[in-house]
Amino acid sequence: MDEVRTATAPLTRAQKILAGVGGLLFAGLAGLGGYGSFASVRDVAEPWFGAQAWIVPAGVDLGILALVSVALLLEWLAMPMPALRWMAFAFTGATVWLNVSAAHGDPTGMVMHAAMPVLFITFIEAVRHAIRRRAGIAAGTVREGVPIARWLLAPFSTFRLWRRMVLWQITSYPQALVAEQRRRHALALLGDHYGRRWKSSAPADIVWMLSDGVMLDQAFTRVSELTTPEPEKEDVPATPPRRQPQRKAAPRKAPQQQIPRSVATDNEARALSIIDAEPGITGAELGRRLGISSRQGQRLLSRLTRPAPASATRAS
Repeated sequence: MDEVRTATAPLTRAQKILAGVGGLLFAGLAGLGGYGSFASVRDVAEPWFGAQAWIVPAGVDLGILALVSVALLLEWLAMPMPALRWMAFAFTGATVWLNVSAAHGDPTGMVMHAAMPVLFITFIEAVRHAIRRRAGIAAGTVREGVPIARWLLAPFSTFRLWRRMVLWQITSYPQALVAEQRRRHALALLGDHYGRRWKSSAPADIVWMLSDGVMLDQAFTRVSELTTPEPEKEDVPATPPRRQPQRKAAPRKAPQQQIPRSVATDNEARALSIIDAEPGITGAELGRRLGISSRQGQRLLSRLTRPAPASATRAS
């Protein structure tokens, strides 16, 4: 999946002023804490370091500040390194231990020596949380929490929702709610379309996507296509069959020369009877009916339908 980045709102003027005041107070706290523990830690280290005992409290305090600064910078760059935090905590714990040792078992002195280092660590953790949260929101890696009220009202469905947020890196709680609503809508459509055993009837990939809560946009599109009824076709009046154009009867030709039946051959006699019954017959059809070739049929048709000479007509 592509990394989702969300634009963070810039700090307002009031927020910047408050952050500046907090930074000044933190600097004062760190200075007072370092100054208060400097003498105590130096006295504890003097038996081992002699005149150079001041190096121990100075080095420890500077080391804590350096570790804390680098750890906060890496958090800001969305590249946290937990080892730096734990190392800073270890040096702070060592400073507290050295300060408590200087109290020689006095409970009041122990509390006073431990108070400022604990405040220092608490402030550093608050700053680290703010930086990490802001950088995580900008990088799209900080997952929003699920409200307590939802856990109380619907613990099982909330757990499944939270599980999908963790598994599929859904950082926005409102986006997770929208995805859950679309998933349930798709389940309702499938249940209405296929019945209670929709899992065995619906396509396997849709069942997987809806069960695991992945690729919900594609799943919802597929479900909509499956469950949307096809529009009813309007009754269109039947088109009347196209009438075949009737062949016009060939005009009856004028009386043609008739060959005496006694003279005509059998084919000619049969041809004359066919021509009398069907004046518009073609030579090919005549030949087919007489069992001769198309050319012979055409010649016979031409000869039998040839007009009689004018002299013969007058004589008759």
